[in-house]
Amino acid sequence: MSEVVIQKQQASAMSQQWEKSGPEPGFYKLPKKEVIGYSLVDFAMNLVFQCIMMYITFYYTDVYGLAAADVAMMFLISRVWDAVNDPMMGTIVERLNPKRGKYRTYLLYGSVPFGVIAVLTYTVPDVSYLGKLIWAYVTYNLLNMMYTFIIQPYISAASVMTADPDERTRLQSTRMMFAQSGGVVVALAIPLVSGFFTKFMTLAQGYMATTMLMAAIMIALLIYSYSTIVERIPVTSHEKKATIKDVFYQMTHNKPGVIMFLLFLGVYGFNTVQSSTGVYYMTYFAQRSDMVAWFSMMNVLPSVLGVPLVPLLARKIKKKGTVILGLSFGALGSIILWFLSPASITLMMISRGIGSFGYGILMGILWSIITDPVEYADFNTGRRLTAIVMTLIGLGIKFSMTIGGVLPTMILDYVKYVPNQAQTDFALAGIRFMSSILPFVVMVATIIIFAIFYDLDEKRLAQIQHDIAVRDGLITE
Repeated sequence: MSEVVIQKQQASAMSQQWEKSGPEPGFYKLPKKEVIGYSLVDFAMNLVFQCIMMYITFYYTDVYGLAAADVAMMFLISRVWDAVNDPMMGTIVERLNPKRGKYRTYLLYGSVPFGVIAVLTYTVPDVSYLGKLIWAYVTYNLLNMMYTFIIQPYISAASVMTADPDERTRLQSTRMMFAQSGGVVVALAIPLVSGFFTKFMTLAQGYMATTMLMAAIMIALLIYSYSTIVERIPVTSHEKKATIKDVFYQMTHNKPGVIMFLLFLGVYGFNTVQSSTGVYYMTYFAQRSDMVAWFSMMNVLPSVLGVPLVPLLARKIKKKGTVILGLSFGALGSIILWFLSPASITLMMISRGIGSFGYGILMGILWSIITDPVEYADFNTGRRLTAIVMTLIGLGIKFSMTIGGVLPTMILDYVKYVPNQAQTDFALAGIRFMSSILPFVVMVATIIIFAIFYDLDEKRLAQIQHDIAVRDGLITE
């Protein structure tokens, strides 16, 4: 008896214990404990990853002591490596079928290495400039590789927990509320907790100690989350071994997947720009370094309010309309910042809050539709290669760091930014530009691309799911 037949028999037996959410195959209602457990992964990951997204550029230039041009080059080279590593990881995930779960297993085995490498990334070795640059290259890239090791299988797991689009929306909306809450914790923790630690140690050591605390919490939560996730829908991709050709096929034949890549590139690019430039904007343009933590918090706190609105918005204006609405809020919040004077602290907070609210809407809806290209690929190829399709999403997130990491550091280098001193008018103009105009342009470009080219709506998706079920003999025509 083949392994997949055994899996299907086990799933059939277990399905008697699982509550159905509809008559269609794979439509299961997710228990609250499982929804929370799954969502805690993003809360946990953001405790560490947002430390990187929000402060790594400032840390490298103003604390670690690297030149902005060197940081930009490091980020750029890292994205080239991601273009190799991420498809490779997606292929490995689909080729393997671990006994502890096809997708959830990676939470268990990736948690400790990811936490350790995060601490090493925020460690300043007592070596030469070249030695520090090599250390930064190695730790930063290892951190990104471990992020992929965990996040790519994790986001794929949602596709085998239930096939019900409404349940997936509920799952992803809850998940994003937890994710943004993790961002709020980091926005406050890094400057405040590290500031507390600096009473007893250097600023660099304070960053490391704070990250160590975040990593310890993350590891515990990931191990708990692993124990709550149930993979209900059998996957057979490991029987016919996936190859790198399957990755390239999806890149060239899965139109919704490619548009999702561009959408994630734009949305996460917007967020990384907002996150990485805020500390420069408040420190040097507004000259209120004491407000950095609160400005960072406004980049994430209002997003928590936007996520719960997503199910209602999706029903009223559909998924596509909800995405465009979120993008529009992001663009509006960014452009307002350009017109403010250094003294307009309250308006700065409001403008950042508007953009953050839009980002919350986007987080709720984007992660609800990421499995749609998986259904599209299954229908067109006859194979369900979830992790490979999710590679496109992962690459969108990783390449967004090119927008959020490389472009700001290139701008800083161009305007002759010098850390820890008063900036020239030219440098201040560059800081204003990368904090407002750059994210605005990213949002507008993303609106245009998504509005014109994404055509996988609710009606078409439902028909695709029905046709797959008929093809697989799960229902009759």
